[in-house]
Amino acid sequence: MQIQLVMLKRFKYARFIAVFLGTVYGCAPLYAQRAQTTVERNEEAQQVNELYKRGKWEEGRKLAESNLKSSPRDADMRMLLGKYYLHHKAFDKARYELVKSLDYVPSNVESKQMLVAVETETKRYSSAICYINELLEVNPYWKGLWRKKIGLYRDMGNHVEADRLLKRISQIYPEDAELKTDHTYVLQQRSDEVRKSGKIDQSIAMAKKVVDEKPRHADSYLAVIDNYIKAGDYNNALVYSERALNQFPGHSQFIQKKVAVLEQQQRYPEILDFLNSQMKGGGSVALKNQYSYFLLEAARNAKNNDPANLYGKIFDGSPAHTEAFNHVFNHLVAVQQYDEALHVLAKHRSRVGNRKELDMKELMVYKRMDNQAKVVGLTRAYFAKYPNDVDLRDAYVDISLQRAKQNLQDGQVAAAIFDWQDAIQYGDPASIAIAKQGIYNAYITDKRYADAIVILDELLLEQPGDRDIRNKKADLYYKQGRFEYALMLYAQLMEGASDYDKPRYLINYAELAAPVVKDLRGDYKIDQAHAFVERWLAVDPHNQEALLAMINMNEQLKDYDAMFHYAQIAAFQHKTDMLFKIKLAEAMNHQSGQLPASWELLRNQVVDHAYHEPLVKSFSSTTARYADTLLKHKDHALALSVIDTALRYDDNNKGLKYTKGLAFEGLKQYDSAYYYQKFYDPSLLELNDFKAHLLYLSQRSHKNNVSIAHLRARYGDNYEISTISSVEYSRSTAAGSSYVGRVHYAGRDEGKGVQGQFEWNKPWADRWSTRADIALSNKYFARFTINAAALYVWKPTWELEGGVGYRNFFSGENMFNLNLGATKDIGDFKLSAKLNNYYLNGQGNGNYLYSLVTRAQYFMASPKNYILAVASVGNSPDNDLLDYQLYNSFNVFNAMVGAGVGHSITRNVSASVLGTWYNFHTDKSLVNAHYRNLYNLYFQLNVSF
Repeated sequence: MQIQLVMLKRFKYARFIAVFLGTVYGCAPLYAQRAQTTVERNEEAQQVNELYKRGKWEEGRKLAESNLKSSPRDADMRMLLGKYYLHHKAFDKARYELVKSLDYVPSNVESKQMLVAVETETKRYSSAICYINELLEVNPYWKGLWRKKIGLYRDMGNHVEADRLLKRISQIYPEDAELKTDHTYVLQQRSDEVRKSGKIDQSIAMAKKVVDEKPRHADSYLAVIDNYIKAGDYNNALVYSERALNQFPGHSQFIQKKVAVLEQQQRYPEILDFLNSQMKGGGSVALKNQYSYFLLEAARNAKNNDPANLYGKIFDGSPAHTEAFNHVFNHLVAVQQYDEALHVLAKHRSRVGNRKELDMKELMVYKRMDNQAKVVGLTRAYFAKYPNDVDLRDAYVDISLQRAKQNLQDGQVAAAIFDWQDAIQYGDPASIAIAKQGIYNAYITDKRYADAIVILDELLLEQPGDRDIRNKKADLYYKQGRFEYALMLYAQLMEGASDYDKPRYLINYAELAAPVVKDLRGDYKIDQAHAFVERWLAVDPHNQEALLAMINMNEQLKDYDAMFHYAQIAAFQHKTDMLFKIKLAEAMNHQSGQLPASWELLRNQVVDHAYHEPLVKSFSSTTARYADTLLKHKDHALALSVIDTALRYDDNNKGLKYTKGLAFEGLKQYDSAYYYQKFYDPSLLELNDFKAHLLYLSQRSHKNNVSIAHLRARYGDNYEISTISSVEYSRSTAAGSSYVGRVHYAGRDEGKGVQGQFEWNKPWADRWSTRADIALSNKYFARFTINAAALYVWKPTWELEGGVGYRNFFSGENMFNLNLGATKDIGDFKLSAKLNNYYLNGQGNGNYLYSLVTRAQYFMASPKNYILAVASVGNSPDNDLLDYQLYNSFNVFNAMVGAGVGHSITRNVSASVLGTWYNFHTDKSLVNAHYRNLYNLYFQLNVSF
């Protein structure tokens, strides 16, 4: 015994040292590895594991292999790749990757566990045991590993080592059911071996162990009983027979075993009692025959020595005799002759009168008879008769509790509550607590929540610090729809809650608050829902559902500052939650000047999460808003770059493609603009305008354009018509420049006049462009004309123009001009004003002249479809009239008004018409100077190809 104790102590010390060393040895590399592993790798490993969990094994493998290309010594990725091969039963590849993982991190527990599985599947049991031993060094009390190791030894045929290990682990875990089963099986095998050897004492010992291990196994009891009978130990044989009958009532073999043992000891009365009990409610013929046989044997044995017979004769002669009554009554009860016992009791009571002890004996008999109805009736009656009897009171309370439980199960809630109230009136504190809990449950079943709250309040008076009761009370307030009270109670519970309990209360609070908020939002009671979420966040400021609800509601309420505030909090608290990054970006979209930062935030995320659909959708939406802003500011190149970035991840987004077409239109790349704007799906109301704009883009996308124009002019006091016809050819380049050649022709009484003109337009930057033209004529027009202008986009909707020019007339006069103009875009309107400053010299003098021209143009779907209004005033005709030389009226009043319209006819053809009315003062130096009117109609047809 001492040697075993010493060995046990040594085993405990050795086990402690092994645990300590294993822990230190196993943890040190892990900490070293953690120190070297970045947060990004951990996240990547989590992504692979998450893909495996969702059954996306191939995506997980590809991600692991991609990470190994950049970090071939990443032990986690090796382990995850091994996990993939193990799942697909590629054991050789799995072994290779898992061993590599251990080369880099020898303490990787998960790799060793998977290697155990690999080596077991490939029947390399010794290697599997080696890996199990390494795992047990770190965790010596890993029961599953011990059982796995024992199983491997059995697979190897080493039953001696397996039995030794099973005994050892059973000592460490004496209460474990699985180990008990294993141990019992081994004992059964050994017991069979001993029994076959004929060693009675050893057989008894082994059989008893089997009974202790497997008390529900009938053969085990039979083995013990038979061995005791063989050994002549009838007392123990009887003990185990009775134990067997307790486990297996009515079992024929155990009945016969007990009868045989009792017969051997000549204990006939016990045999008769036993057989009588077995024959209740009927019995087999064999049992009845046995009973008759042993009854005869008992009669022969007892003859006239039975005291019961003697006292029975006394009681028959004197029923009031107390001693005889007690003996006869007790004997009848002992032999379970309850009806006869009741008859004797009634006979005695009729002679001696009612007494408490007789009432208690009657109650006891009915309890023995298991006549519950009678027991309940007598208990209630006798408790009313003897209210100070403690036993009766306890029995009455127990009966009330049982009846209440049964009534509740039968749906008789009112009757159950009445019984519980009786228990509360007469019961002890424990019974009262049970009864109150029962009444509470009954009220809940009957949905009488107000009454249930009253019960909880009573319980709180007795147990003011009970948090479970407060929790139930909060639930009832919630069921009543009194949400504010429910949430207030939960908030109070959390104030004093321990760190262990607080998370549970926070979860319960969220489960109560979330449906309330959802219902309020569903009923469009946004203000009330907002107030609830504010209280929720005051209790649990980190709750993701509450933060998301607050962000969304502030967006509904258009409180974008609050939306941005909560989105910042959520994104900071939950850095890995992509939804909050998306919400932060959406909130930034509503902040002045934050669109670029919002776009950049989403771009950085979508690079690493290209298949995250909500992220890509939000990125596309933000890109559309950002691009629209850039287009409004005429930053077409940056808008195009932004859109192209988004289309990498959302290449089928028609809205982005349409916006890309607008950017190309701003860059005057009309062929690309036409291609991308075709992706737009217009509504029925937009369809005609959309088609018209596509016609315009189609026309502008052509490099060549031919225009034919005709001007008809007539003075108001003269029916003679003057005409000028023009032909123009223009060529556009890919860089946006254009070259224009024009020829104007005028035929009059004095002859024919022709003017040739060349014009060059060149964009130099996104905001700067220039225009220059030169013209020569032989008659009627200005002899020589040259002009140059620079245009600058000052603001997104403003364009400034400055130009200079020179004209030489056939009259010998020279004119210099300085032009200053501005154009403003207002939606579909374009308004412009230009101040033309002239200096005219000739014939020995010089004059300063001016003309102020205004223009208003309304575009209908495209720049080719418009309505135009023009007007000018000054002491000189405007530029166009000076070029056509229809009249020269300088340094006197000149005014003009006009209107026109333009329209795209087909994909290649457009036309326009403009009518003007000039009113001017003739030369005031003349005696008959007066005002004259000039009416012009200007027709133009354009063909692009």
